Amino acid sequence: MSDSSVDPSSLKPQRILACVVCQRRKVKCDRNAPCSNCVKTNAVCTPTVPAPARRRRRPNVELQARLARCEKLLEEYSTTKVGQQSPATDTDTPSATQFQEYEKPHLNWEPAGKLVNKDGAVRFTNNFLWASVYEELRAMREIMETDGSHSKGSEWHPRETTPDYSEELLLGGDSPASNLEELQPAPSQIFRLWQVYLDRVNPLTKIIHVPTLQPYLVDATSGSHVVPKNVEALLFAIYAMAVVALTEEECLDILGYSGKKAFRRFSVGARMSLIGVGFLKSHDLTTLQALLLHLISLQGRYNSYAAWIMNGACIRIAQKMGLHRDGELLGLSPFETEMRRRTWWQIVMLDAKYAMMSGLTNSLLPRPCDCKMPKNLNDADIYPSATEWFQDRNGPTEMILCLVSSKIGEFILQRSGLDGIVWRSEMGAFGPSPPSKDQLTEFKELAQDLENSLNNIMEKFCDPSAGPTHELAMQMKFLISNRMREMVRPPHEQPEWGNEITTPKDNLFKAAVCEIEQLVSQYPTTKKKGFLWFVQSFFQYNIFIYMVGQLRHRTSGSLVERAWEQIPLVYLYHRELLDISQESNVTLAAFVLRAWEARQEVLSARCGHQPDVPGYIKSLQDLMRPEDSVATVVTDQSFQSVAPTVESQGDGIDSSWDQCFPGYLGTSSLGWDMLTTPQHETVEEQLSAFEGFDIEPPIE
Repeated sequence: MSDSSVDPSSLKPQRILACVVCQRRKVKCDRNAPCSNCVKTNAVCTPTVPAPARRRRRPNVELQARLARCEKLLEEYSTTKVGQQSPATDTDTPSATQFQEYEKPHLNWEPAGKLVNKDGAVRFTNNFLWASVYEELRAMREIMETDGSHSKGSEWHPRETTPDYSEELLLGGDSPASNLEELQPAPSQIFRLWQVYLDRVNPLTKIIHVPTLQPYLVDATSGSHVVPKNVEALLFAIYAMAVVALTEEECLDILGYSGKKAFRRFSVGARMSLIGVGFLKSHDLTTLQALLLHLISLQGRYNSYAAWIMNGACIRIAQKMGLHRDGELLGLSPFETEMRRRTWWQIVMLDAKYAMMSGLTNSLLPRPCDCKMPKNLNDADIYPSATEWFQDRNGPTEMILCLVSSKIGEFILQRSGLDGIVWRSEMGAFGPSPPSKDQLTEFKELAQDLENSLNNIMEKFCDPSAGPTHELAMQMKFLISNRMREMVRPPHEQPEWGNEITTPKDNLFKAAVCEIEQLVSQYPTTKKKGFLWFVQSFFQYNIFIYMVGQLRHRTSGSLVERAWEQIPLVYLYHRELLDISQESNVTLAAFVLRAWEARQEVLSARCGHQPDVPGYIKSLQDLMRPEDSVATVVTDQSFQSVAPTVESQGDGIDSSWDQCFPGYLGTSSLGWDMLTTPQHETVEEQLSAFEGFDIEPPIE
């Protein structure tokens, strides 16, 4: 059709815009040619050229369809009642058939779940609706990324938003003055710390794969800045663990400064690296391994309640990554599956240990759980490119101790009511409702099952001549078996029955003495092997202070003599208990000194003369003098600084942890005047947790 056939009245008149000069001057233009403003100023009036009309993009039909499906799924999720089966069972959803079932039929009451890749992080979900939503959103994002018609001006990345700093809520925000490069050890020190870790820590944890990590360590020693952030966090955690395994003399020889200062330095580095990598959102295995090693290094150095709370975050991250589900069921590679198994069971055992020391159960561990035991393989036997599933190696390997601890972790997870059975077995014989024969039989069967499982591992994979790790595994198995047999045996069948054991509190005192006795007996041999740090991590302060508190009024009997034999050994191997800048150590020292006063009277009456004062008692008496304790606290500047720089923090407790858990650590909130007279109010407050166990504050 020609232009002459078009009706001029149907054409929309072109809009006249303000001239360029008026637009620049931001004044009103009369839109004449030339305009009045340009005539007055004698300027050249240039009309503005209108921008070309934008081409309207046609809607993406597939994108709209997926968006509508997401809205439908969310609507179904919001209307589904608790416990009601989800109505979204369409077979046309790709993810609907991807949910696998548990290998054990009794676990299939809950969907097994699947792994979802979101923002580069692998996350686990066992909710069908959310898995479907994740799949739809991922497909929608791919459509938008492949659609070439969108303008570059609309490009956006989620990392460009303002950070939420959620990690700092758990680990504390560190000062920008703390530079990670300044916290790094020297290259020669890195190699020596790495060797210490390989000899003393790695055989007992097996969290990392040495051949995979070693190249990054070489990059770190060469001053390379290409080490990934998550690997950097893992290396700092390894340095801190190596310091934990060193003696004070070895630390001074390798690093040139004290173990406390070294631990603070590398612990700060690990914490800052974890915050920098966003460990609460990253959800990758390397970051989780770094967090786990960091938490392991805190054993005995921070309040057990605070550490248990922190480990709860570690469990939730692992659960979000699906580590409680076996990698075979989730379709992962053999190598990743094996490393996830090793990491998961270490998390389980660490949580069980912290819970035990906090007087809690492990009820918060994810259930159901079908993660299999790790294989009996050396690191050299597994590699990332493997396509076939690994099989156990016949004979001894470096995994022996981890196999033992993993089996115990599996035993704990599968028997959630074990705590109640143990308590009734130990204490119920004296109460109004002693355990029945069926309950005792059940507990004996559980104990026998565990012992049989451990014996099976020892027969197949343990050889005491294969090295110190296998010797330690034999010792641990022996201690566990003895402990289980002691719990199975009723109080009235024990040799002290009717003489020293007549009440539940008597039996509890014996249990405390046996616990300390068995643990301390392992210290000399494990110290020679370099594994003392591992056994010391099982030391329970609450049990020890309970035992000492009982000695205030228990003055005779074989159990009392056995208890007094353990106290000097505990102070010999736990030198940190002599640090009276810690409120808990002040309480313990006060109880020891009061118990010694009662002990002195008994020994004087028995021997006819004053007994010699043990060295640890003299040390405690010197430390607890009011003028000395005040001077010690005042001159210790480590509590005055909040900044996490190594130079200013000294050897004190990490201040950022104290800020995260006020009232738990008892450091910066501690009133220093209390240390001059710790014998009444403080001790009474500390022992409120032992109410009902015949512990009384020392009397002036």
